[in-house]
Amino acid sequence: MTELPEPRTAAATAASEPTYPWHAAPPVPVRPEQTRPDIQGRRAGFVTRMLANVVDAGVVIGVLAAGWTTVTVVKFLWSPKGFHLPAPSFALMLVLGGAIEFVYLAVAWRTWGRTWGDELFGLRVLSFRGTRMRWPGAAARAALCVFVPIGIFWVIVSAQNRSVQDVLLRTSVVYDWPRRV
Repeated sequence: MTELPEPRTAAATAASEPTYPWHAAPPVPVRPEQTRPDIQGRRAGFVTRMLANVVDAGVVIGVLAAGWTTVTVVKFLWSPKGFHLPAPSFALMLVLGGAIEFVYLAVAWRTWGRTWGDELFGLRVLSFRGTRMRWPGAAARAALCVFVPIGIFWVIVSAQNRSVQDVLLRTSVVYDWPRRV
């Protein structure tokens, strides 16, 4: 019977092979794990909130305009000879705008914790627990924002930068900028 050669150890293998300078390169430094605080800043002020609300109103107006354009194109394709531009009433547009805004705010606050306007200005809406809002709270806050939009002006006189919606539902709108990578 033939005997098998003894297995070489890692030290013996390393000693018998030539060394190359790039094999001994220092390890790549590892950045320390950065922990992101849940709340990066303080409660947002009136100007930042209003600017975010203007962006959100633009989103709602854009959705309304896209809906009107869709209805116009469908009407034209359905009956090109008798076509005329639709002219919805102010009341209809107000009701549709309020419904779109309600759904937009409730879904955004529940799923992402912020609307597009909030994202643009680094804001986040938090529940009284300091977490993302649940469906009932997001819907209640959205309803208050749609039906009592003047409640935002309470931020000006509030020492804690809280709107009427924040006071009633114990929510907070805080600065929360995205982390840079």
